[in-house]
Amino acid sequence: MPPPPVASVTWPQVVAYRLHKHHVIERTTPDHLVDVVREMVGIHAQVASSAELQLAARIDGLTPADVRGALAIRRSLAKAWSMRGTLHLLTPNDLARVVMASGTRERWREAPWQKAFEITFEQVEAIIAAAGETLSAEPMLRAELADAIAAHLSDPAVAARLRTGWGTFLGPIAQRGLLMFGPPAGRNVTFVRPSAWLGRPISPPELAAAPPDARGDIPLVPLEALAGLVRDFLTAFPASGRDATARWWGSVRAGLINDARTLLGAEVVDVDVDGSRQWILPADVAPLVATPPFEGVRLLPGFDPWINELPRRTDAVMTSVHHDRIYRVAGWVTPVVIVDGRVEGTWELTAGKRGGIAVQPLERWRSGVKAELKAEVDRLAAFLDRPLPIEIAPAL
Repeated sequence: MPPPPVASVTWPQVVAYRLHKHHVIERTTPDHLVDVVREMVGIHAQVASSAELQLAARIDGLTPADVRGALAIRRSLAKAWSMRGTLHLLTPNDLARVVMASGTRERWREAPWQKAFEITFEQVEAIIAAAGETLSAEPMLRAELADAIAAHLSDPAVAARLRTGWGTFLGPIAQRGLLMFGPPAGRNVTFVRPSAWLGRPISPPELAAAPPDARGDIPLVPLEALAGLVRDFLTAFPASGRDATARWWGSVRAGLINDARTLLGAEVVDVDVDGSRQWILPADVAPLVATPPFEGVRLLPGFDPWINELPRRTDAVMTSVHHDRIYRVAGWVTPVVIVDGRVEGTWELTAGKRGGIAVQPLERWRSGVKAELKAEVDRLAAFLDRPLPIEIAPAL
């Protein structure tokens, strides 16, 4: 039998403590941009504007140019397919760690994946190898990369595979640490080889060949690398259980996450959250127990990690009937209004000359919420550098 939980807390305490750790309650400054990305173990970037808004929700005075400069000029951040096979902004060191840990979930090795995309394991491996010999620090358009790999393999059909889709066949290349996004070329994306662009080893063979001082703290065993990422995930999202951790990583094998926790040993303990056992690092237990529920209003954008990692269908954080309004099909996560630690509204930016922000309350709000909401909208307007008139619909 596992040892008993070391403490008992509530979900309102957990979500408030996470808001604090995520710099959503007390925001930080633009000089900590890279620190925030590292502390969050990545920022979801399937939609680039959403990634910028996630960071703006945590950093006072941030501008879109700060984020874009970190990616394209300073190269202190990288954009690549990572957790769950989705795009994230990561620090270069965390990109290398994610690449190493990704050896634990190479979906293209599985027969159902190969059948779904009508390709063999050997064909995927050939594409990966060809990409590694093609990409460099010189940005390539997607069409250019597709044509170059097809020419390398003497297989014109490969070009069509690489030109289409959400990155089905580019994702495996990125998982091996051989591809990341380069600077945009107008409205078009470009790709580069991570080690050449970032000036450090990223792929497992590069890490294995690098001297220890160049490799840093990155283990050369995928499961050990995953265990380190799980530790960091629990630092950012204390009181997450096995299933939540597996969902974050994108593993279909819960046993894999159990193995990672086993490697962590006493670095992880159990805490009781409203009757459910969750995982937490010992250093977070006392601060969590002392955390009162959050009182206030915050706006968080679509795909925000705080929203994405909330417990599902838990009335303490969101009335369950609204679950499907927030977590939509195809992995889309709706922007939300947080009122006193609960998801009690949604919002969206509207287009046109009179475009502003349309807010949909999910519950009847307490008095004072609208005034607090205006301060949040003013912050958002400053980041977007345009006025945002507010339209609030009747509560559902």
